[in-house]
Amino acid sequence: MKRGLILALGLVFLCFFAGCSLSDTDELYSLPQPPYEFLQLQGLIDDEIAAGWEYSAPTIGSFRQSVQLTDLNGDGVNEALAFLYSKEMGPKICVYRKGLSGYELAATIAGEGTAIGRVEYADLDGDGMVEILTTWKMSADMRIFKAYSIENWTSSLVFTTSCTDFQVGDLDKDGTPDVAVLRLDQNSGSVDVFNVSAKGEVVKTEARLSASLSSVDRFRIATIGDGSPAIFVEGRYLEGDELYNLTDIIVSDEGKLKNICLDVSTGDSRAKRHYPVYCTDINGDGSLAVPFAEKLYSQPGYLSDNYVFDWFRYDALGNSEACGCTYHNYTDGWYFMLPDEWRDDLTVRRESGISGERSVVLSHFDEETQELTDYLTIYVLSGENRRDRAKIAGRFTMLNSETVIYAAKLHTIDDVLPSEEAQKDITDRFHLIYTEWITGAV
Repeated sequence: MKRGLILALGLVFLCFFAGCSLSDTDELYSLPQPPYEFLQLQGLIDDEIAAGWEYSAPTIGSFRQSVQLTDLNGDGVNEALAFLYSKEMGPKICVYRKGLSGYELAATIAGEGTAIGRVEYADLDGDGMVEILTTWKMSADMRIFKAYSIENWTSSLVFTTSCTDFQVGDLDKDGTPDVAVLRLDQNSGSVDVFNVSAKGEVVKTEARLSASLSSVDRFRIATIGDGSPAIFVEGRYLEGDELYNLTDIIVSDEGKLKNICLDVSTGDSRAKRHYPVYCTDINGDGSLAVPFAEKLYSQPGYLSDNYVFDWFRYDALGNSEACGCTYHNYTDGWYFMLPDEWRDDLTVRRESGISGERSVVLSHFDEETQELTDYLTIYVLSGENRRDRAKIAGRFTMLNSETVIYAAKLHTIDDVLPSEEAQKDITDRFHLIYTEWITGAV
């Protein structure tokens, strides 16, 4: 109380000698106010809301805000785009540009259907003006893609096509982005790539997908092993009564699209697999790799199945090479990059007899002698005594969070701690499983 009074009196005297008024003092305690231009922009959008429109944010993709700021004409000043919907009029996009007196409505794009799907921004023809790319949702399985130019602040259609989803990337490496459009019908699937020339001419190329592909879970543009950009399509196919996973990888080759995973004799991808794990950059080299699962030997008394994943990266010719092998523990949320010498004859068992401690033991299984030789135990410690248990002889900490410690033990003679170099190697191979933020999910 006394300290607060002294601070208050000091503030009054400071204002007096500095020539400020008590009203200035009040402003010091007021909440920060947004800039005038944003209040004025909000007023323009409120006028639309009052007229019967409501906010309708895009439903998929990275840009899901109801109001988005982006520089459409390359002048260094962001325009504002408001995504709205009316039951009577459908969806629309209001484009506001910033003038001398604040924001003003520059263009309106009238949409179709019941919602806005994905939104992206790209200068497709290299003229310095960014096109607005969007899908309008017509039904549960049908979307219409449209690319709009707003040159001279008048919206005009660059091209349109039906689609399931789309992505943007420079697939032919000519310096301008291309639009990859996914089509998935009941009997066939394909990817169309659209390139817009400086003259506004639209060129389309096409590649077919696996004949047995029934649904798509991931659709994205990423890098393959030789550094080339590629389209990854990951989805499900039916075998008997079960759904399994497959991957199609499409590259641009001398102006044509090529599905480098497609087996011409079967019409299906060679990257078919029975375990639902998606492509990822497993070793941090910047390229996506395809996982193939192999079931491990199950030790007596352990009923659960365990798998290792061999990861393969591809080049533009469709050649593949191994780039790593992992054991994924989805129950505890971690995976481990296996040393090459551990890959063959690996077996895994889970131990959880101690409260607040779960462990997985990676071992070598000798088929001839039926002997097990333990390599490594990975511990998940969550009890109140987790710090003490992490220091048990031979254990070292790999990762320490607020509530969980991940520790490990290399099975050496007499529970001796391994060298710092060996500890670092094990720690570098250990990773938590994170949910991808940008998955390319359709």
